Amino acid sequence: MKKHFLSVVLLALVVTLTTFTSCRKPKTDDNTPAKEGLYLGIVGFNQELYTMPLGLLNQETKHDFESFVDGLAMQDGTILYHAVNTSLNSLAKSKVPENLINVSVVTFTDGLDQGSIALSDYNSSSEYLSAVNSRIMNELVGGNNISAYSIGVRGSDVVNVEDFRNNLNKLSSDPAHNVFEVNNMNEASEKFAQIAQKLYNQRTIYNITLKIPVQDPNTIIRFTFDNVNDPQASTCYVEGTYIRSNGRDMLTDLQFVGMESMSGIAVTAKVEGIFDLFSFQNLIDFNGNQVSTDYVKFWSKTSAAGAWEPHSEFNSSGNSEVINEYKSAMIVLVLDCSSSLGADFVNMKTAANGFIETLSGNYNGR
Repeated sequence: MKKHFLSVVLLALVVTLTTFTSCRKPKTDDNTPAKEGLYLGIVGFNQELYTMPLGLLNQETKHDFESFVDGLAMQDGTILYHAVNTSLNSLAKSKVPENLINVSVVTFTDGLDQGSIALSDYNSSSEYLSAVNSRIMNELVGGNNISAYSIGVRGSDVVNVEDFRNNLNKLSSDPAHNVFEVNNMNEASEKFAQIAQKLYNQRTIYNITLKIPVQDPNTIIRFTFDNVNDPQASTCYVEGTYIRSNGRDMLTDLQFVGMESMSGIAVTAKVEGIFDLFSFQNLIDFNGNQVSTDYVKFWSKTSAAGAWEPHSEFNSSGNSEVINEYKSAMIVLVLDCSSSLGADFVNMKTAANGFIETLSGNYNGR
């Protein structure tokens, strides 16, 4: 009887396990890219972390981000390194859009780190900071380098100014250009706005198309953008050599003076009758601003003539076109919520919401 009972139990167990195994769906990796757009995440910190995961920011969702900032509260503690490291983790683990072009971390603090080492396996605070800096400088997200910015308002309790400035430098990807030590929250607010505008500009591709008549091979072409009457006086121009290869018209050996472009050293023309249309991708100045075509002029020089010749029939309205192409970006805002901010805490939240407003306003829900 016992033997029969044991056999029944074993049979039931086998059936149960078989049924459970057959009902389980095999795990599959979801390699579908994230939806295109502007993504924002927020990490507030004091002795704790307060996180809003990366999500699409536009006119419809900006109030969610602003409400999160409004709800942040002060406490003692400044787990600065841990907060930035957490922001890097969120970027590293996120699915990315196919057209991702910009990945950024923007950190605001008023003091020195307190407590991060207790939340890590590092042997010292300096070791933790070095590790975070290494991640900023070396990790890629969706094939993109991380652009890290730091804004610092030195609090009255900061005695070691050198450490404070070292923090700002190590938490940025470019200490010469991405570090902003300011005197008060008014100045900090201005930096928040400037960075937000820069990040918007970096994710907007300005494609400029210029239309010229077909030229003789080996003609030197120069497009000036600074309204000069002498091309040699220009400090803002594109220059290249016109060639024809395998039936295609091209500008080669391109030089971008006073500006930069993603077009490389050569562009191929789109032919339209007796005209060539040359498109230059993301033609911007060194501040990240779109190069205006209001005063663009076309000049050419042949080896026979030896001098620049203007083309009076070329004009900015009829021979140039600007098409804006919006790429995806992922940005994490890291905000100090330590009690040392005092009355400036409210001003910090206003500045952070201004940052959100600038990004969402420029993006305009596209």
